[in-house]
Amino acid sequence: MLADLLPLMTDTVRQLHAGKRDLFGKVQEGTSTEHRARVTYSPGKALGQASREAMPDATATVWLIDHPHPIAIGDTFELPDAAALKVARLERRKLPGGVLHKVYLT
Repeated sequence: MLADLLPLMTDTVRQLHAGKRDLFGKVQEGTSTEHRARVTYSPGKALGQASREAMPDATATVWLIDHPHPIAIGDTFELPDAAALKVARLERRKLPGGVLHKVYLT
């Protein structure tokens, strides 16, 4: 099933990792890793079903297959358009053939 999704992974995203800290807690250097992904963009707003008022929503959704690093809310991803967005919500689905991560960024 995941093999069918591999041709759709046409984008590259960069996950920014927290750098090493010195004795006083200041970040000395940051690292990043690049990963194949599928990125979809949305307007960042959704209409509430009951109130029909604008509510904040994810600006981008990133699909990752077998992502090797842990992902947490607040982590930063750099998208192909050079936008650096933070993780607002994430889903992890174990499927036959691997693990699919769906990351919502704002």
